[in-house]
Amino acid sequence: MPERYWVVIPAAGTGVRMGGGIPKQYLPLAGRAVLEHTVAPFLSDTRCDGVVVALAAEDAGFARLPVASDARLHRVTGGVERRDSVLAGLEWIDGNVGDDPWVLVHDAARPCLRAADVDRLLASPRFGERWAKMW
Repeated sequence: MPERYWVVIPAAGTGVRMGGGIPKQYLPLAGRAVLEHTVAPFLSDTRCDGVVVALAAEDAGFARLPVASDARLHRVTGGVERRDSVLAGLEWIDGNVGDDPWVLVHDAARPCLRAADVDRLLASPRFGERWAKMW
């Protein structure tokens, strides 16, 4: 089980498929933007060293969110595809964080993650086994 971890959140989507003028990550949900709910369980977890949010180059919404001022949030420019945004986040971590940290990837439009879900993932014996086998 990793004692510390980082998170990459791809959030560069424009929400075109939803048909609205607001990207999904900025839609209101229970008084906050979806993206604020998405980062909350990570920012409240003392094991999380930081969150890298991959945003569209022209994104102006993130800076307006109250959570954007949290020093543990780092912004990178995402890509055309989700995988490009994840890669941008991983490259930021690789260039700015030492010791090969554990990294979780969580989509910006999935705001209902509970702290208990993160606990279960990190505590799962298969979590460490699976990645150890890959390396």
